[in-house]
Amino acid sequence: MQRTIFYLVFLLSSFSLSAQDFKFDINAGYLLATTRFQVDLNQLNIFTPNDPFIQNGDLDETNSESGFFIGLGGQLRFSEKVGLTGHINYASYAESSYFQIPVLLNYYLGDSGLNIQAGPQFSYILEDLSVFEDDINKLNIGAGAGLGYDFTENLFLEARYIFQLNDYFKIDNAPKIKTNYLNLGLGYRF
Repeated sequence: MQRTIFYLVFLLSSFSLSAQDFKFDINAGYLLATTRFQVDLNQLNIFTPNDPFIQNGDLDETNSESGFFIGLGGQLRFSEKVGLTGHINYASYAESSYFQIPVLLNYYLGDSGLNIQAGPQFSYILEDLSVFEDDINKLNIGAGAGLGYDFTENLFLEARYIFQLNDYFKIDNAPKIKTNYLNLGLGYRF
């Protein structure tokens, strides 16, 4: 993971040297993590198929937790209408902490400062998973979309939703766990 962060910082630095329209920024805000837990109880083989306590053999629960994120990043503007934004954010909610690394294409609508964002997000779990290390994907991959608004050249607001694409567990017959994120934040470019 340290190597990945080094490469991202190097890449952002390279953009700043080769492009006049690159600006570093800081950002922070509110995070809402929504986790969906699904399991087919019949596949676990711990109950008989005729068990009266199992209704249709599925367990499907959703839980939401509030948290925060803070990070560093930057934006490379290719033109007045198109930009590329990347961040390395520390995110925390409940007892979980992650690095969130969104890489978003920005399309600006006219001269209003309003932009549409879309792109991947990589989330890396920072907790020590010890015993379960081989069974869990520490790197989660998501697809995101959102809106941004530039109040000035420096001050901006972002709101985006990230859908996790891969499963939390690597192993077969494990519960299906996916966490989606809503990020609402302010940033400052310099």
